[in-house]
This record gives sequence, structure tokens and C-alpha cells, in this order.
Amino acid sequence: MLTVLVDGVDPVVDDPFILKAIEQAAARDPLFGAAVMIGVGNNQGEVYRLVQCHGGRQTARVTDCLRLLNFRQERSIGTPYHYRFRR
Repeated sequence: MLTVLVDGVDPVVDDPFILKAIEQAAARDPLFGAAVMIGVGNNQGEVYRLVQCHGGRQTARVTDCLRLLNFRQERSIGTPYHYRFRR
């Protein structure tokens, strides 16, 4: 898994906790498989963090983790993301 903050967009207050949680969720799987882009949004709906997962299993672990952290999945059609989440 690779992740970066988006320049100029305010992250959520507990982003360090979120980052640690998704890193732990993704750590169990090696980097193989198709790249999947996930956009994580702040309270204003702007994507502040990009997460790139590799393979279906790693993607499922990270998306499940985001749901457990009270993020809800939004429509990603017409965006550069395969999945998009926000609170």
C-alpha cells in the first residue's frame, strides 16, 4: 500500500490514527495485483488522502478498515478513484 496527503486540502483531525489503522490493515499482504486507488475525504467532502492498494485482498482489508473508522463509501463514478470514502 502506498499513501500520500493531497497538497492544499485539510486532513481530518484524527488522520494520524487513520493512517496507522490502514497501514496495519494493509501490512498483511505483499505488493502484488492490480493497483486500486482509494480517495479518503475530509468533513467538507474534499479528498485529502490518496491510498493505492495492490490486489483485491489488500483493497478489501483497507476498505473494511475505513468502514470500521466510520467512513462511508460514496459514488466514485466520474472520479479518478476506484473507491471514495468520507465521514
